[in-house]
Amino acid sequence: MVVTPIDTKAVERCENQPVFWLEAPEDLPSLPAAVEVAAYRIAQEAITNVARHARARTCRVRLSVDEAAGALLLEITDDGIGMSTGRRAGVGLSSMRERAIELGGTCEVEPISPAGTRMLARLPLPTSEEPPQGVMTSWSAPSESS
Repeated sequence: MVVTPIDTKAVERCENQPVFWLEAPEDLPSLPAAVEVAAYRIAQEAITNVARHARARTCRVRLSVDEAAGALLLEITDDGIGMSTGRRAGVGLSSMRERAIELGGTCEVEPISPAGTRMLARLPLPTSEEPPQGVMTSWSAPSESS
């Protein structure tokens, strides 16, 4: 597991912004393009929300693979003020959920104790028996009678 602060020079320049930490396995498997893009965009939106709204001191971005469930897990937590109760999901939260659902996954955002917010996205990974998306598994020539 690799744990590292993201851009420590930026931390020194922006004292009012949170310190971002990244945790990821050293041997992360090759991911399908759709999963890579969804994970990147979901993380981008969640990190933007932390920077704009959370008033957090720290934010952790964790990537892991749940081999039993066949899923990439993306978890982002912060120690900020949390989400106000009764607040409707805006475009950013809705788009994170939609990206996960498009792939058959989930995206949950919830408050954590004693303070802060947790976002967990589960993005399914293809099994070794499944062909990559967009790859034909069989093909038949059209018959002469067509």
